Amino acid sequence: MNPPALVPDSDQELLHALARGESQAIATLYQRHGARMVAFARRYVTDSVAAEDVVIALLGRWLERPPRVHEVEKLSAFLATSVYHASIDWFRRERAQQGQPPRSRAHEVSALKTPVAREDFSARLPEALARLSSDERLLLESHYMQALTTEECMELLGIGRAALHQRLHRARVRLMALLSEEEAKA
Repeated sequence: MNPPALVPDSDQELLHALARGESQAIATLYQRHGARMVAFARRYVTDSVAAEDVVIALLGRWLERPPRVHEVEKLSAFLATSVYHASIDWFRRERAQQGQPPRSRAHEVSALKTPVAREDFSARLPEALARLSSDERLLLESHYMQALTTEECMELLGIGRAALHQRLHRARVRLMALLSEEEAKA
């Protein structure tokens, strides 16, 4: 008979217990961080019951294959990223069960309905780029025009991978909005 596992007092001890695959560590993790994990999952799934299902399924996978987080400072980011990916997986499974493609193709279909002449786009792009902030322009130009890798962009801008992807997304969305404004004016 195995002696009962002690409840880790600190998150650092909790990380070591998680890496060893102790089931009590998973329970402690859920007690300490479960509410935040469920709240984060709720951003991506349809309701709170589904959010709880996402988190419980994630913890179940960790019982089989323990996660390894080396720094306590990165625990919150690790949990958020893990919940995000688990939520996306849940969403894809739900869509597949309903016989739907994993992603909505509505934006692609609407783009096909209104083809844009290359000359028209080429005329609007410089003005839209000029209206972007210098940070947005630098980000888009370094990543797309200079074809720098993700790591090179991260080093150039002094930011992490998640921040880079988030800022790239925001810059692309802003550029598309500006291009749409230019199209509406024309």
